[in-house]
Formats: sequence, C-alpha cells, structure tokens
Amino acid sequence: MTVVDIRTILADRNIQLSEVNADCIYYLEEKNEDGHNNLFILEYDRSSKKERLVANYSLEDPTFVEHMFVFRRTILLVLENGSNSLWLIELDKKNGMEKNRRKIVCTGSFKECMALDQTHLLIYMSPDSENAEMFRKYKEVTGCDCLCYLYDLENNRKHFVKSSLVARTGCRNIRVMEVKGEKYVLLLDPYADESLKETYYKEQRWIHSDIRDNIWLCRLEELEKELETGKEIIHKRCIASADIKALVRYMGMDSNKIYFRAKEFKSGTEKICSYDAAANHLEVETTLHSNDDSILYIVEEKPFKLFSVLEGVKQKYVKGLVNSQAELEYDSEMGEFMSCMDDRYIIANRVLHSTEDKTSFNYCFIYDTQLDKYESYSGSSFVKENTLVLY
Repeated sequence: MTVVDIRTILADRNIQLSEVNADCIYYLEEKNEDGHNNLFILEYDRSSKKERLVANYSLEDPTFVEHMFVFRRTILLVLENGSNSLWLIELDKKNGMEKNRRKIVCTGSFKECMALDQTHLLIYMSPDSENAEMFRKYKEVTGCDCLCYLYDLENNRKHFVKSSLVARTGCRNIRVMEVKGEKYVLLLDPYADESLKETYYKEQRWIHSDIRDNIWLCRLEELEKELETGKEIIHKRCIASADIKALVRYMGMDSNKIYFRAKEFKSGTEKICSYDAAANHLEVETTLHSNDDSILYIVEEKPFKLFSVLEGVKQKYVKGLVNSQAELEYDSEMGEFMSCMDDRYIIANRVLHSTEDKTSFNYCFIYDTQLDKYESYSGSSFVKENTLVLY
C-alpha cells in the first residue's frame, strides 16, 4: 500500500481529482480572483512531491462546468453550461500548450460526455424547449431519450450516432478497457433496475416482450469507425445475457477479465462470474450468500475486488470474496469501509457533523491489522488500485 498525502498542498482549496496514476495526480481547481473565475489544471508529481501548473483559463461564464479526461500525452478539457454548445480543448500534457480548441454545437441541451480515447468524444444531449417535439418523435421511433454525437478531434468532425444501443446506453453504462494492447468498449445494457425486473419476473404470465439484460463487448477502433459511418447496427459480442427469469449486472474489470453478478430469481442464487476477453473464457468466481441482511458487498471496480462486510455490535468483519483473501475485523467507530489493501490494511471513512454550525468533517482511518495499529487523517480521501490519496 502507498499513501500519498497532499493535504498540505491542497489545504483550503476547491479541487476536483481527475486522474491518479503511478507517476502523477491530475486535478482541477477553481478560484475567484478579483471578481473573475479562473480554472487551473494542475499536476502533482508523486516522485518529486511537487505541484506543477499545466494550464489555466479565465472562465467568462461562471456557470461553466468542467470535465477533464487524462491520457498518456494529452488532456481533453470540456467546458459546458448545459446549453446546446460546449468548448473542447486539447492540451499537451507535458507543456500545457493548446493543440486544439473547438466550439461544438449540437441539438438539445448538454447532458453528459465521455472520451472513448484521446481523439474521440461521445456527447449526449437531452431535450430542450426548442426541440422538445423533435425529441418526442425521436423517442417514439428509437426508444432513446437523448441524442448522441461522436466528435472526432483529428478530423474536426461531428457525427450523429445512429446506433440506438449506444444512444440509449449513456456514459454511466460505457466502459473502456485494454487487453493485451487491444482496446475494447463495454456497453452495459440492463433492461431496468433490479427491483423492477424482479417484478416483471413475478408477473411474467402477462408479459410477452423480451425482457433481457445484456453486456456487449466491442473493439474500440471498429466501433468508432462504425459510428462515424452512420451504422445503425454495430459489431458486438454478447458476453452475458439474462432473460426475464434472471438478471445480469456488471461489477468491475481488471487487466484481462470483466466481472458481473448473475442472479436467478426462482432459486435466489447469486454468483460472481468473469469473462476473460483475451481467452474468450467464462467462469464462476464465487457464489454469494446474502441471507443475512447485515452483509454488504463492497466493490472496487478497477482493478476489481469484492468484499463482504458484516456489521457486528462493536466490530465490522471484512472478508475477501474475489481477488482478495482477507478475513479481518476492525472497530466500527472507524466508520464506513472503503477498501482493504494487501489483505492487511483496512481503509475506512467517518464523517462527523457539527450541530453548532452545521458543518461536516471527514476523517480517513488506516488500520494495520497485523500490527494492530491505526492512524487517522482529517480531510478527503480517494482509493485507486493500491494507492490511498489524502487531500
């Protein structure tokens, strides 16, 4: 386990963490200076323990919201205020120089965006008052609430996405992964939330439509080309599917595998399964036993780790279920379980509330179960792989 403590550098600053990697931490900071809103893109070098300014901008529109995507050599910055336009800025990661700046205008009001890679951005637009009727008719035909665009930075072209699967999926159900040098896109396609799908199962005698969850896998480069050429049907591989009698839900990934939870409604059996994208192999990792309501399953998505946490009277009991062999316990006073590192260190978070001025204080606890010692830190914390960032 590695602890990176940057609280002294970031004390009393309004920052937003964007990327934590083995070498650096990237974050955004907004400041109001002399009545002007300024945005700073900053880098913290984990080796030299120094902060570096990558770039800064004066935000003429105080309602701008920032989205930052960090890649190996570049940083993509999106500035939007929920209107029909956004600014996309491409920065050189090393010297902070602008490589590209574009104003992109779409139909509707901005909803969300995500970078598939350093040159392609997905943009989702929701209905606005001017285009409400067009959105209504579009939904009748496609079943999609939003319009989706793919923007190509290299060619400065915006493409309307005709694939209804990608359009209805949304950013929260898209994951990008790399397996042995090949980049893939996961499209998570659940039919409905878990409780609603189970309701459909109980009433299935009255339902004749195909109630189905799917998890699709596509090659990134192939997907981008298909969306650019306006393909409605994209090449994809179904790696997990469940009809009305069961459900499938994505849980996480690592360097090769994609993990998902499968539940059969009739028996109540739940299993964690994995799909090896390189070997095209599916296997059951573990069976979940959730008869006790006090057990919570805590997930670290990437790289995937799964724990059960049992609430005792004074203790919490942690057991590793997938990619962890931990069987540990800690004092409940330390707060909510965040992670377990090296099957030895418990990371927990506790929030204390002041009744006098109605403020809240965050505390992070690190408990070394082998030495039976703990340390506490005030401030926010973030876990990424085997690194704990205190800020």
